[in-house]
Amino acid sequence: MELIAGPMRLRLAPALGGAICGWWRDDVALLRETPPGCPDVRDHASFPLIPFSNRIAHGRFSFGGQDFTLPRDPRDPRHALHGNALYAAWEVGAATTSEALLRLVYRSGTPFFPFAYTAWQRYRLTAAGLTIGLAVRNDDARPFPSGLGHHLYFPRAADTRLRFQAAGHWRTGPDGLPTTRSTAHQAEFAAGAALAGLAFDNAFFGWHRQADITYPAGRYALHLRASPALAHAVLFTPPARAFFAFEPVSHAVDAINRQAMRVLGPGEALTAVIRCQWRHLPV
Repeated sequence: MELIAGPMRLRLAPALGGAICGWWRDDVALLRETPPGCPDVRDHASFPLIPFSNRIAHGRFSFGGQDFTLPRDPRDPRHALHGNALYAAWEVGAATTSEALLRLVYRSGTPFFPFAYTAWQRYRLTAAGLTIGLAVRNDDARPFPSGLGHHLYFPRAADTRLRFQAAGHWRTGPDGLPTTRSTAHQAEFAAGAALAGLAFDNAFFGWHRQADITYPAGRYALHLRASPALAHAVLFTPPARAFFAFEPVSHAVDAINRQAMRVLGPGEALTAVIRCQWRHLPV
């Protein structure tokens, strides 16, 4: 399905994880473009991270006196990764020419996640930008740890720069899991770091929930703002690729095994909003 508002166009795939296929202003791709007919949601422009973000170590965690095992990720078989909402078909609850509400009803007992929940995504497009609303509600009879976010992939050109402030980031070990906290690179990112040649796959803590991505050659920038629930951000800059990911998320990597994840009681919900605004860069 496609949303349109002035020069903005957003293409969604409700049946494939409720993912974003692409976001354009006129003919300029503001998120990385999904290859036509792509069957893998992980290769789309963005997808929801529900009911957790990033890795759960070895696909195992304990909660409420029980041990749970989750399927490991096919691309990284060491761990569970990115939740299960991205692999589900979402219902279109309501839609206009510029706004869509998607819903996912997930019941425990279905493979992958042992608790029942309902999730929502609300995509709202304007002539100036895109707003993504996220929510997950505990529909189980038991409390459970939960989180959310969105895996936003942006184009990366030779002159692309990323500016944001954070208290620091988690260093990662060879297994992709966090080890120690670091404040390295913070001044660089606060000033606006050039992303060409930068190799990062780290979660940041204490970020100010605002970021600017600039494309000087394209003469535009994107300003991101996240609501308080999204207190962490993951930066992924794969070497020699024409894209990078900047993901506002609610918790750190493997937070579930560090007892550092939000616990939702029955009927309780976690909500968040991400706003992406386009602006022209003067010559």
